[in-house]
Amino acid sequence: MEKRRLTSLRSVLLQYLVRTALACLLVAVGWLLALMLWIQNGELFLPANQAAQACQKAAQDVLPGMTAATFDETQLDSLCRYALFAAPDSSEVLATNMDAGHLQRAMENRQGKTHWHFGYTQYYMTSKLQDGTVCLLQFDYAVPYADPALRGVLPDMQTVHCILGILLLVGAVVWSTHRTGRFLTRETEKLTAAAQAVARKDLDSAVFSGAKVREYESTLQALQTMGDALTGSLQKQWAMEQRQREQIIQLSHKLKTPLTIIEGNAELLAEDDDLTAEQKAQVESILQGAEQTRTYLGKIRAEVQTPLRYKRNAEQ
Repeated sequence: MEKRRLTSLRSVLLQYLVRTALACLLVAVGWLLALMLWIQNGELFLPANQAAQACQKAAQDVLPGMTAATFDETQLDSLCRYALFAAPDSSEVLATNMDAGHLQRAMENRQGKTHWHFGYTQYYMTSKLQDGTVCLLQFDYAVPYADPALRGVLPDMQTVHCILGILLLVGAVVWSTHRTGRFLTRETEKLTAAAQAVARKDLDSAVFSGAKVREYESTLQALQTMGDALTGSLQKQWAMEQRQREQIIQLSHKLKTPLTIIEGNAELLAEDDDLTAEQKAQVESILQGAEQTRTYLGKIRAEVQTPLRYKRNAEQ
């Protein structure tokens, strides 16, 4: 018989880790490629440098031809955040489309202050208008939605992409864990079935092989050894009980002869009319005792002739 190749439990766990790592890597690469394809398509997302290019175009081609009076924000790309200052060294804001947080960062940039803020790093370009006013353009390197209407409604694309990517990674881990868990569950069920068979003393139906994990197979072999030892013990117990039953049966047969003699003599005495009342009562007691003894012996024979619950031939 060809020896089966078994896998160690350490190998099973190592395979789980490798499978999980590969699944996560494939998910991450696939998700990144999907993002790149969406960006190249241009219908859903724009490149991360789109805002920088829009601000550069505005600073070089659009803003130099304007004044504070003729400033028109519709001429700027919606990806550009701007703040219009009265003079290069002035902090007076004439117009802006920035929210409070972005405007605070812009003011800190003009003052030469550097503070850490949560979120993307802000980059700046400055353009001087014809009347001496200064427009500070603010942008960041992030993948924006192609549709401007979605930018203020949905979370930024990077956050959505990261959340979906994390969910996919979690799904990959769950898939790998479920697969390994099913394998170990099947192996454990074999141990459970064998242990339950040993507990029921039903060793004929027990299966002590078939595990694919070396440690589980060793446990099954240990259960088989335990079962064999239990079988030997039960066989010895059965043989001893069988001898006791045979002795009881022989003893009951041996008691039948003297009991029959006692009953016969008692019946003869009972037919004697010369017996006194006390003697008749004693003879009746003898007959009743003999009858009870015969009934008791019959019950003993019926009990010892009942087949034993467990009997296993030594040849099996």
